[in-house]
Amino acid sequence: MKELFMLIGFSEILLVLFMQWEVYVTKIVKTFSISSYLIAIFLFYLGFVQKSYLVLILAILAAVLRGFFIPNFILQRLARDPWREREAKSIMGTATSITVSLMIVIFTYVLYELTLYNFVKISFGALPISLIFQGAFLIISRRNTFIQLIGYMVMENAAFLLTGYLFPDLPFSVEAGSVLDLIGVVMISGIIMRMRENSVKKSDDFDELKG
Repeated sequence: MKELFMLIGFSEILLVLFMQWEVYVTKIVKTFSISSYLIAIFLFYLGFVQKSYLVLILAILAAVLRGFFIPNFILQRLARDPWREREAKSIMGTATSITVSLMIVIFTYVLYELTLYNFVKISFGALPISLIFQGAFLIISRRNTFIQLIGYMVMENAAFLLTGYLFPDLPFSVEAGSVLDLIGVVMISGIIMRMRENSVKKSDDFDELKG
């Protein structure tokens, strides 16, 4: 379990660093799809070890919803307007984003070792926590609505790692709540994007979320 957690955790960090570097929305969406399949693999293994069919169901939901359905829905929407496939403007430059992301990883590791590690005694537990901060940074550092939505879902993927490895004995209601939260975010984001599409008729449509 520890080896798989480390492998997937580091892979998730590298994938989100690639998202920070990338300016093409389609590539970011495809990268998120890969990261979601990795989370699904982790949940499948966790469900097998714990002999929990509920976690196995969660793994299937993660693979179907996060890995396939949501990315394909966004890609189909982008395919209608190819000029939206590249983010027109960004809050900060690529080099600055990568630098901040690396600083977040270092800061999270130090913070975890000084605080939470003293209670849980689990090595590399900073990985999912760092991923949560990376998702939040992806939201605030980009202007595109689709990328911001991906940032929210990166944070939820991190929550799966956090609850699945650091706190495996938590009731399934925590994971189920995360799934419901994901569905709520997708529905709300879809409504917001449809409203913006109907009300805004200029090229800066699908800019950052407001309010």
